[in-house]
Amino acid sequence: MTIHTYEVAVYGATPGGIGAAIAASRRGRRTVLLEPSGHIGGLMTSGLGRTDIMSLDSAGSVYREFAAKVVRHYSETYGADSDQVRDCNGGLWFEPSVAARILKEMMEAEAGLDVYTRCELVRADVADEGLREIGLVDKLKENAFNIQADVFIDATYEGDLAAAAGVPYDLGRESRDVWNEEYAGKLYMNFDASKEVFPGSTGEGDDRIQAYNFRLCLTQNPDNRIPFAKPEAYSREPYASLAEDAAAGRIASIRDVMNMLPVPNGKTDCNNHHYCMCSTDFPEENGDYPEGGSETREAIIRRHREYIQGLLWFLQNDEALPEPFRREAGKWGYAADEFGEYGHFPPQIYVREARRIRGEYTFTENDARLAPGLDGAPMQFDSVAVGHYPIDSHATSKREPAGRHKALEGFLGLGWITEVYQIPYGVIVPQRVDGLLVPVAVSASHMGFGTIRMEPCWMQLGFAAGVAADLSIAASVPLRNLSVDRLQDALLAEGQLLCPLGEAELRSTAAAAAQYFGSKGFFAGGPARLDEPLAAADASRWIAAARSLEGGRALPALPATDRLLPAGADMGPRLPKREPSPRERWAERPMLAPEMARRWLAAASRALALAAEPSEAAFASGTGTAVTRGEFAAQLYALLRSKREQGR
Repeated sequence: MTIHTYEVAVYGATPGGIGAAIAASRRGRRTVLLEPSGHIGGLMTSGLGRTDIMSLDSAGSVYREFAAKVVRHYSETYGADSDQVRDCNGGLWFEPSVAARILKEMMEAEAGLDVYTRCELVRADVADEGLREIGLVDKLKENAFNIQADVFIDATYEGDLAAAAGVPYDLGRESRDVWNEEYAGKLYMNFDASKEVFPGSTGEGDDRIQAYNFRLCLTQNPDNRIPFAKPEAYSREPYASLAEDAAAGRIASIRDVMNMLPVPNGKTDCNNHHYCMCSTDFPEENGDYPEGGSETREAIIRRHREYIQGLLWFLQNDEALPEPFRREAGKWGYAADEFGEYGHFPPQIYVREARRIRGEYTFTENDARLAPGLDGAPMQFDSVAVGHYPIDSHATSKREPAGRHKALEGFLGLGWITEVYQIPYGVIVPQRVDGLLVPVAVSASHMGFGTIRMEPCWMQLGFAAGVAADLSIAASVPLRNLSVDRLQDALLAEGQLLCPLGEAELRSTAAAAAQYFGSKGFFAGGPARLDEPLAAADASRWIAAARSLEGGRALPALPATDRLLPAGADMGPRLPKREPSPRERWAERPMLAPEMARRWLAAASRALALAAEPSEAAFASGTGTAVTRGEFAAQLYALLRSKREQGR
């Protein structure tokens, strides 16, 4: 048996896996990326070209890098003022083939990264609660081999490696009571603007899995269009209700059945339609997929593919539909220059949810909603990424009378109450098994998973996993015992986002400090207000809180007075008891003065035994009468980071 040895082994070439592999290899680790199929890039290269996040403000470093390369591709190929550049929306929208090319280039740029496809996991060897080795089969060469690594990362949509290693996991939906989630469990919600909840919404949990589909790349361009073919096993029965919908005026065109989302060059990312009761989603047909073997999964994938192919044929040809409906539908076809080796149909089924590991922390609906009494979502002291997508779930049941032609059970969207949120490191650290991180099939409830499950989010978490793997190896520390503060330092240095900030704050020189302290609760979940003057009271609270952070134990308190004289200066004559009391003086002069801040910084540097003396220019950009919040946060973070680096 051939054994290959690496420092980091990533299983699953999804965007999360690619992010992990790039992060580890860039930090000098010998890394291998293993993909069980022949397809690299998961959904991002399989039709999902309309990225499901609100903006790049909530995207981490590696996804921002990808998006910048998308813009560069369209600019260099078609011109900076081209329709393609406009249509790519800052790199968030792209063609599948463009995403595949860019991700391939990003991986090929890493000299220490090996990538292998069609390598299927058959075994995971755990000793002393640590994953040590995995066994795989090369499906092309039909030979078996083993991989040994210091750290393994499971980046599959299904959580296959974690399950093989014995990590506990959950399937299905929790009831409202398990995690106190308002919209958990059985739910009939009208997806329109009203978000009306219908009777029958009992909130009970079950083992149902939200629906899967394929994200199609279609076009109306006759010069780049492949006609839809009638599937061999075609039956009109699954789609017959659409004829009734058309007769009742509920649908008027193919665009009312499928959500046609434009991407560059006249193509679409065609998804399930939220308001149609019979679209490209196929509820109730994926229950055996998460734990199924290769044959079971392939049968389910084939059934989904044939279902969608039949739907396309029905919309263009079924005579029960109005002739104008069929004529408009007939203008569509597969994009001829996409997925040629797969018959122009995307290769990767959209696994919206499968296994969810049980980790050190479970992310729930409540972690992505406004925290009671705060200005944002709950703060996560071990944040490694930021998410911003409405909590949602696709349907878990087919059309039924209880839905009133307006709702499919389990289909929901909570955009109006979802906040920008932080994602803790604990969700990727599995229980029971060491030497393994799981950045895709993360530890979350069904509701919590419904917002994390976006490719940019998974790519961020994968990147964080790759950095964590490097730090764990360097320090010879188990992943679950890794210094979160040092991990956050490393991620911030790479441009990762840990805490929601406004656009202006992200451009600030104090952005890293604001994100770090934001994750620790310094700003009560609200804006950092970096350009505003800092009250001495807030400075005292920040210092006290920083003493509990790694590197901050020896931080001294602020000087008790802003009238401190340097040694050698004569204090007398003076009658201090006739002066305003300290409380009265701080009430009159509540802001932290630059000279007082400089004195504290010098004392703090001495207390932490840092070699470098603070700069004379520290706090020089203040208003003259007060230090800004950003200035003080930046200096405080620099002290902590320097002390942590000193302790390596």
